[in-house]
Amino acid sequence: MSRTAFEIYGRGFGWSWRLRGQAEVLATGSRHYDTSRAAREAIDLVRAAVAELSGNENSFPDTDVDAPDIIVEQEPTPSGELPKERNNWVWRLQTANGVLGHSSDRFPTELSAESAADQFLDFAAGALPMFLVGAEYEWKAGPNPIEVGSSSLTGLVNEVTRGIRHRKVLDQIDTQIVVSGTRGKSSTTQRLDDVFNRRGYDTLTKITGNHPLLIHNGEVHPIERRGPRTTLYENISLIAEFVPELDAYEPDDVAIFENQGITEYTTRLFNQRLTDPDIIVLTNVRQDHTDTLGKTRTDLARSFARSVPAGTHVVSGEQHPVLHEYMQKEIERRGGTIEQVDIPDEHEGLIGSETIHAVNAVLDAVGEPPLPAEEIESFLSAIQPTWIELEDGLIFNAAEVNDVESTEMVRRVLVDDECITPFVYLRRDRRGRTASFAQYIELLFERELIDEAHIGGANTRAFAENVDVPTKCHSQNADPDQVLTELFTDGRPVILMGNTVDEFMREMQASIEQRVKEKRQAASASEAVDISEQGSAEATKPKDHE
Repeated sequence: MSRTAFEIYGRGFGWSWRLRGQAEVLATGSRHYDTSRAAREAIDLVRAAVAELSGNENSFPDTDVDAPDIIVEQEPTPSGELPKERNNWVWRLQTANGVLGHSSDRFPTELSAESAADQFLDFAAGALPMFLVGAEYEWKAGPNPIEVGSSSLTGLVNEVTRGIRHRKVLDQIDTQIVVSGTRGKSSTTQRLDDVFNRRGYDTLTKITGNHPLLIHNGEVHPIERRGPRTTLYENISLIAEFVPELDAYEPDDVAIFENQGITEYTTRLFNQRLTDPDIIVLTNVRQDHTDTLGKTRTDLARSFARSVPAGTHVVSGEQHPVLHEYMQKEIERRGGTIEQVDIPDEHEGLIGSETIHAVNAVLDAVGEPPLPAEEIESFLSAIQPTWIELEDGLIFNAAEVNDVESTEMVRRVLVDDECITPFVYLRRDRRGRTASFAQYIELLFERELIDEAHIGGANTRAFAENVDVPTKCHSQNADPDQVLTELFTDGRPVILMGNTVDEFMREMQASIEQRVKEKRQAASASEAVDISEQGSAEATKPKDHE
């Protein structure tokens, strides 16, 4: 799901950070750093300063900032001038020790700069640090990428034979946490890493996905996979290299792994052979990967429950009572325990609440005090969906959540029972997901929540022929910006659905961001004109005489 996050990205001259909203950059760092860890530490200072300014200083008790303040002022050119042909107003997050960050843009008026600063304060404390490294970034500074995997069967067999040594290495870790489930695995893994890192633990965290990362105490190591396929056995070489270093530090250490298995077998293999978890966090059970994990939510719950090693404690964010009872019986039968995440009444129905409160359940299991209430509120606020406002209308990219249930939760938060225009992007290798969205589109049509569906990507004709819904098919060669324009022709809010990992969807997101920028620039220019005209009117107004 689109969410506000601090992006830490590598450049040829070092590491930088920026705070990205759903469709625009809200703030940037004041300098470049030699390491990713230093950039992350700078972000922690920013989050602590924002929390203090917002009256939530208890959220970051271990991070000291001296006299934080937001300064809104005009920024002159190097020659000291304030030219009328450019926007001069900026905001800065400043402390007694210097500037921590600043606005990403200049603004034409003091009011527009203050509004941008308020938006920054609303989200920054709850936004997580996200590492961005990969082919699309010019990455040179910091540690070299780690090469894992093998392109040959011989290499794979050699890795398997290292099992005994691997188990001995695993025994060196004080606490192992594995994050599994359907939605929110990566963000939950990152949030656990963030919390344990700030509390002084020696942390080793593995993030999967298109750009896999290994993070050791805030220092990011990009993972470069050899060979044509991703293999679970890459974890053996990663653990062998980093756990001895983890064990060498004096603080208690925590290893946090995102389970990258997408079948019952690979999910179980990861939990039972490649790691030795003390705690498994099951974020939720949603209907996705139905062609590999099971057709129904009960099938998926069975797959997750059977993957739990004997004697392991499970923190489950799944709130469905029947599914929880089913998993409880299966896990307890294997000698494990399961705890259902308790969501307070005030957070019921909020997107991601089960994963946020799962962090407190994990902290309790290891004897750590819970997150302050203010920090939970900040986390929840940063991940709630909000409309992106374009000149054409409202839009939200829900394609990042992938599954139907999560998409429906987003739709209800945004519009409830109002009519929308859906755009479903299909991938050839996600047949189960395509079938689920076909059923979902038909349900929306039957409930008169859509009049027409727009379809893009692969197999659009087959999708259209198998749904009793008016459809508009867009070819894979279509111009994403033109498609975006077409989506607004009926004047209704637009929700993107289905799949997001594709060049077409990346280009559409870039088009959305460009339109947001153009709208903001137009609004700022209009505001500046209004203020100028108001000033002229005041200057020509006759003055009263005594």
